[in-house]
Amino acid sequence: MGYDILQLAVILLAPLPLQYFLKDTKVGKVLSPIVMAYAIGIAIATFDIFPLNLKISISASEKSVMIAIPLLLFGADILGWFKHSRSTVLSFFYAVLAALISCVLYGFIFNGSIDQVWDYSGMLVGVYTGGTANLGAVGIAIEATENAFAKINSVEILVGGIYLLFLTSFAPAFFGKFLKKYEGFGDGEAIEEEKFSWKNWKHMLMAIGLSLVIVAITIGVTLMHFGTLEEKSTFIIILLTSLSVASSFIPGVEKLKGSFDVADYLLLVFSIAAGMRSDFGDIFESGGMLLFYTACTWFTVVIIHTFLSWLSKIDRDTTMITCTAALYGPAFIGQIASVLGNKKIVIAGMATGIMGYAIGTYLGVMVQYILKYFLA
Repeated sequence: MGYDILQLAVILLAPLPLQYFLKDTKVGKVLSPIVMAYAIGIAIATFDIFPLNLKISISASEKSVMIAIPLLLFGADILGWFKHSRSTVLSFFYAVLAALISCVLYGFIFNGSIDQVWDYSGMLVGVYTGGTANLGAVGIAIEATENAFAKINSVEILVGGIYLLFLTSFAPAFFGKFLKKYEGFGDGEAIEEEKFSWKNWKHMLMAIGLSLVIVAITIGVTLMHFGTLEEKSTFIIILLTSLSVASSFIPGVEKLKGSFDVADYLLLVFSIAAGMRSDFGDIFESGGMLLFYTACTWFTVVIIHTFLSWLSKIDRDTTMITCTAALYGPAFIGQIASVLGNKKIVIAGMATGIMGYAIGTYLGVMVQYILKYFLA
């Protein structure tokens, strides 16, 4: 009982210093809060710092994702996104297309070598087009086993961490050799990331309340229609996402300040809890093929996306920021914009990242169903 309380305390309280104190430090600019949150959970699980209750980790990661999805999508200005320059929209489309091609291709290639490879492909499409929240959402929707989620979560963190080191070091010079110089977006405005402020607490409470209402409606509709929540995860996640996107069109909802801050906190809760569900020891002992599969899909996404951007003469900064938005989500946009020395690119990166949140779960579930149909 004492360890359960300690585990809950770490999951719920550790995100606070990461979000509000680490973010603007030198360490925070190198290792984002999400990376640090995963590291905390993984370290506790890998080194057995204290006994973990798997049920608590699963419950915390699943519930935090469900509440975070509406909060992430309240600011999804779907129509406004298309007003960005042609190169921004096109580059993000290329990133999504690259993810679909790569995960479907390697789903066929690794079929037989990896059990139920369609589940892994679906979850990877979710995270490659949206982010951490979509990985969890797709995993819930397709009812992936705990073992499957833990493994793909672990290898995705490892591969993504390696590529992130490249992005924050040699990538600008490397991509600059064959992609043209940045020339600016449609409006060319430099928009700084909004700072967290407790003055927005009323808006935060309203956003949390609306998010909980959407979750309650989703659960209520599911129970009325099916009479049970068992084995209805796909319906629940798709309905939850759809209601969240629809709510973004309600006047005033997109202007709720602080909703993204609350979502950031919940994503850190998810990251710590998901990290606690990871086991790198098991990956290196039995998951070598899965690690190879994930590395192949990841770097094929980057290669296809970069090639298509080069073919369409899209500049380096746009290519890198939209790829970051797809592979990592909005949380990493500021970090990569700083590396590029280009604050003007932040708004486009955030917009495409939020768009990824909106479509990632749909695409992940779709790919899982298609591959399962052909390969099962």
